[in-house]
Amino acid sequence: MKDAKIKIDIHSLYEILQDNFSIFFLEKVINNFKNIEAKIAIQEFITEFSPVFIYEAYYYLKNNNLIDENNFFRSEKLQRKVKEYRMISTKKTIKSSYIKEIARKMCITFNEDVYDINIIGENNTIKRLNFSEYNKRVDKEFFDSCCLTNIEFVKVVFKEMTKLSEMDYNNLIEVILNNNKKNTNILEKSLSGTRYSYRSSKLFRNTTIQEDDKFFILYRFNILKTIIELKKYFTKSQIVIEINDVLIINLDRFMNKIIAYEIEVLGKDIQSLNTEFINELGIKLDNEMLKNEKEFYHLSRQLRNNIHYNKIDELNNDIYNSIIKLQEKYLNIVYKKIKNCLYFNLDADDILMNKFFKYCIKNNINLEEIEENYENYYTQFYFNKYINRNL
Repeated sequence: MKDAKIKIDIHSLYEILQDNFSIFFLEKVINNFKNIEAKIAIQEFITEFSPVFIYEAYYYLKNNNLIDENNFFRSEKLQRKVKEYRMISTKKTIKSSYIKEIARKMCITFNEDVYDINIIGENNTIKRLNFSEYNKRVDKEFFDSCCLTNIEFVKVVFKEMTKLSEMDYNNLIEVILNNNKKNTNILEKSLSGTRYSYRSSKLFRNTTIQEDDKFFILYRFNILKTIIELKKYFTKSQIVIEINDVLIINLDRFMNKIIAYEIEVLGKDIQSLNTEFINELGIKLDNEMLKNEKEFYHLSRQLRNNIHYNKIDELNNDIYNSIIKLQEKYLNIVYKKIKNCLYFNLDADDILMNKFFKYCIKNNINLEEIEENYENYYTQFYFNKYINRNL
């Protein structure tokens, strides 16, 4: 390694630090949340991107001979799984087996009157769905390990660059959080809600869209909602960190790259699906984006490509600001269109069913036992509001 030629760009290192610091900072943000569903929303965002940033940082540093590749990850298993996840993340289009496998595990059926999905809502407004979070909760140990790697990496690099002690470093984070309490409360409220069991058949009762369209909505809804709210949060907060008068961390800039990344992901879905719903969406997006900036997709991709760290593209301020506004417009068009397809209204049957499930959870009646005794247990609960497991 001593004789290897090292060729690095300091801006790439700043970008790596910024992205991994953002994951670390969001972990600190949700420690201040009281609502569990708001916490889960940010955690899902973190698990979506934490392995991506770890993978890209690892390969940039490894290729430039800046690390011992055998010591970067806590284990070979984690290294292997991070690589596997990164590969999957580039291929998770709605037609992929990954999406269908989630539907199979959750027993999603759009045509039967069964409670097969969770809605996180408030005042009949949907905040989130549990479809896209399913695999992340099943593989929680992996995602926790990724996030821990983000945090440890940031602490080491930040300390080396700033010479701050760990105590000073923690104090800096607390100062940033204290200065943004109002915005943090607004963010929490925007993602807060209550979890309800619901029927996917009822969720899509007012639309005639195809099955692929429904999976597109189920899988992309959460990340769109969370990105939109986080963008508002970071734009209002304007969290930046400078070292020796050099800007090295800008969390709003971080979100702009995330949006560029998500636009590319959505674009792959739009290209892979040939349905009336998706075709209408694609035409509307092209009309709105290209009439304002003919090079929108190319320029947005330039921002997205900064995730690889090899070369950090900088757009001039006027073009950059124009692209950022169009990116936000793009996400809002998609979010509004898919939200209009969803129906959420708890009727008497829904309320009773949710009380039944809560009773089962409180009394340690697991899903397998419910399925084996459903008719008996639900009938008892319907008439008596309690369950005698010996009957």
